[in-house]
Amino acid sequence: MIPRPRRHAIKRLLPGLLALAATAFAQVPAAAPRELRVGPGEAFAKPSDAARAARDGDTVRIAAGTWRGDVCVWRANDLTILGAGADATVLDAEGRAAAGKGLWVVQGTNVAIRGVTLRGAACPDRNGAGIRHEADGVLAVTDCRFEGSENGVLSGVATNAVLTFERCVFRGNGAGDGQSHNLYIGRARKLVLRDCASDHAREGHALKSRALETVVERCVFDDGDDGRSSYLVDCPNGGRVRIAGCRFVQSPVAPNGTMVSVGEEGGLHPGSVLDQRDNRFENRRASGTEIRSLVPLATP
Repeated sequence: MIPRPRRHAIKRLLPGLLALAATAFAQVPAAAPRELRVGPGEAFAKPSDAARAARDGDTVRIAAGTWRGDVCVWRANDLTILGAGADATVLDAEGRAAAGKGLWVVQGTNVAIRGVTLRGAACPDRNGAGIRHEADGVLAVTDCRFEGSENGVLSGVATNAVLTFERCVFRGNGAGDGQSHNLYIGRARKLVLRDCASDHAREGHALKSRALETVVERCVFDDGDDGRSSYLVDCPNGGRVRIAGCRFVQSPVAPNGTMVSVGEEGGLHPGSVLDQRDNRFENRRASGTEIRSLVPLATP
């Protein structure tokens, strides 16, 4: 008969065994980031196929072409999604929405998207978005176009999220109910909109932001002669708002005479202040207001 080891002997050996196991686990290399290619003749036929396969740190490269009715959820973190350019790589939801939310639902942290057009998202609650963002961390969107969805971009409550949009176009989004917008940012930490254009929202706002900090620089909000956007910029809870070097053109048929509104809904963020400078305003309505602010103005 083989004698059983005594309990106190096992207790003496256990810390060493655990340390050895931890060391061995730490030495297992993490999976290397990959490039997942989407398109004819590539490993993935559709963007949704790549979304299901993507792991943290991967790059997804989508070829030129139009993908119709292909909607998906992106769950991987530290993900980069590259199109061939907004004129070349087009995602047309054709009235569909992944998870009942959007064409692309972004649930991973630290995601970069560049060079695609997202259009045509719709869902029963009339909040179908080109991008529905649901994560903390950074969402960085560059050289993209959002058009013809119930919301161009819609983000919820992600209090540590930082969302940046550079050289993007938001046009013709909204369900026509005044409650959906070209671009809506919920209670995020920061929104940066730089060198972008947003216009012709369908009764909603060209930009609505509840972020603690909103930075809008060198952007164009031009509804021409027929646009029906409501506010061109709306920061209903104030926050630290900077609007600089922008151009605003209010249509003669706009439903709202105010072009920029800050603090209209109350519930102001601590330290709310509006810093606006070097902006140009053209109101084509019979009457109206360039800026209505219920928060203090920054000292020049």
